[in-house]
Amino acid sequence: MNIIIFEDYNIKYLQPFSINHASFELKCGTFTNLDRIINSFSEDNIFYIIVRDEIKDIIQEKFPKYKVNPEKIPEGLYLNGAAVWNSDIISKIKKGYAFSSSGNLVSFISSEVLIFDDIYDLIDKTSKVTSDIEIDYITYLWDSIDLIDKYLAIDKDYLSKEKLYRKKDFEIIAKELNIILVNGYNNIFITKNCIIEPGTIIDSSSGTIIIKNCKIESGSIIKGPILIEENTVINNGAKLKGNILIGSNCKIGGEISSSIFCNYSNKQHDGFIGNSFIGEWVNIGANVNNSNLKNNYGLIKFQFNTSIIDTSKTFLGVLIGDYSRIGISTMINTGSYIGLGANVYGGDFQEKYLKSFSWGREGVTDFNKFIQTITIMKSRRNKKVTDLELLFLKEFHSSNSK
Repeated sequence: MNIIIFEDYNIKYLQPFSINHASFELKCGTFTNLDRIINSFSEDNIFYIIVRDEIKDIIQEKFPKYKVNPEKIPEGLYLNGAAVWNSDIISKIKKGYAFSSSGNLVSFISSEVLIFDDIYDLIDKTSKVTSDIEIDYITYLWDSIDLIDKYLAIDKDYLSKEKLYRKKDFEIIAKELNIILVNGYNNIFITKNCIIEPGTIIDSSSGTIIIKNCKIESGSIIKGPILIEENTVINNGAKLKGNILIGSNCKIGGEISSSIFCNYSNKQHDGFIGNSFIGEWVNIGANVNNSNLKNNYGLIKFQFNTSIIDTSKTFLGVLIGDYSRIGISTMINTGSYIGLGANVYGGDFQEKYLKSFSWGREGVTDFNKFIQTITIMKSRRNKKVTDLELLFLKEFHSSNSK
């Protein structure tokens, strides 16, 4: 069967992450949305990806196994990349034609070969003739934060048992190293190659804890639900207060709650980040704090460029795009947006909307200096800026710095 994974028109509300990422790259547990789709099918299926033309090349480079934006799309099953799929839901949708969730088209079946340029016309028409199905759908980045607890509890059953500490083995290690286990080793899943230093507190009484091949330095407090991915370092005395995803190759310190940190992002020092989504290759300086609650406890409004929406949320911090850097002691207001490649610094609270490549309050990041900086940053992790990513960033900078 051909499986076609598509973006919909809501992609603009997944910014700043979606500036340079596809919706299926989002994750609310141990798997991305794409992983969940792939895991739900056998190996004999062929996968196609439909994304905005401006990110086609960088998505193809990241996912070379799949065909991105082919001129002709074969017949097959179309799945929305912003939905959180599993095999049970996919079995249900195979029995119908088209399905939606909360007014969003999440799947349909096409028996015809389609021209790429016609795909969104078909999506418009199909969205008017659907049946409802219950599935988690990520409309805004904060939806993925709200789903962390649910999906970590599900994903723990898919962890490789032979790579995890057995309860009795880790309890012996914990006693030797004076690691405090609140709630025992219940609902805790730690890989055998983790380094956990003395004096760490691990508390799973409020949710699942998954720690993969990383280092937890002494004095850290780790509360579930939480996922900490490979090659990440949790600095001495960090206070991770639950409902948190931390990607691979991050360096994390200070106080964090209800937040997602994508791969290769750093917040090494004291300061608070709460109810926030942090993209890839972001650096947050010492004593940076964000507000996640209004003084009057009111509902938070959020700005996407010229669009302002009522989130109906009491707690919401900041959404930060890839490659942005936040200077020391910066104060970030409730419900703030910081785009890609911004350099944020200065006294008092920042503006609640800072566009991509902002430099301070009114300046624009020089592109050549930006590339020099991220080239050095990536080289420190044995990574590099590819030619296709450089081209994308150059074009995006040109269109956003006028």
